[in-house]
Amino acid sequence: MENVKGKLEIKKGTTTLVDLTEEAILNYIKESHLKPGDEFMFDESQLSEQLNVSRNVVREALSRLHSFGIINSRKRKGIFLQEPDMKKNFSRIIDPKLLSKERYLDLLDLRYILEIGIIPSLFENLQEQDIRDLYEVLPLHMIENKDVRLSTEDEIKFHTLIYRIVGNQTLIDLMQIIISMRFRLYDSSEFAIFNQKMNSNNLKATHFDIIKAIESRDSDRYENVIKRHLLPYHMYIKERRQVL
Repeated sequence: MENVKGKLEIKKGTTTLVDLTEEAILNYIKESHLKPGDEFMFDESQLSEQLNVSRNVVREALSRLHSFGIINSRKRKGIFLQEPDMKKNFSRIIDPKLLSKERYLDLLDLRYILEIGIIPSLFENLQEQDIRDLYEVLPLHMIENKDVRLSTEDEIKFHTLIYRIVGNQTLIDLMQIIISMRFRLYDSSEFAIFNQKMNSNNLKATHFDIIKAIESRDSDRYENVIKRHLLPYHMYIKERRQVL
């Protein structure tokens, strides 16, 4: 690709000088087609002069970009682009304590949508070793007891193996955060009621049921099982939205 240089300038539209400076640097990076590993050719002094802002403003803007993993300052070498850590950035903004109830429920619902959406890729990529790996993380007492409550770690570990079959790291990063959100904020007594309803109607699907559905290589069976597995989740979302 031809070496293209963007224009380093502040554009009106955001609120503070730091915001404007950060936006100017990002625009320059994108317009110059800089990639992870490329050097950003301006230092603090040059940026300050070029953008006509103080070095403190430049330093704060660069600090923000560094915190998001977009740039990395190397001592006596300069500033270099790097690929942002998606999971770290997701975890910073997808925090139930920072979200409205509506956005929190949207994220829980997103898990339900994605679990169904990955089914074609899951069965296209499925290997025998994947099934063995799933059995290895399944507690033996779960096979016969549908009332076993799993820890957050066990839930994440099991479903992460499924997402790895799909082969999408961003999916893994996002879903691990969403699953942990559910365990942090669900009203345990309310969720227990949903589980009791599932058990009484013989609808509940456990991790063992999920593995058997995957092992059958029947995508329709798997879809039915994963929907039943997430039904308490779905019931919780529906009920909570009715009272908003």
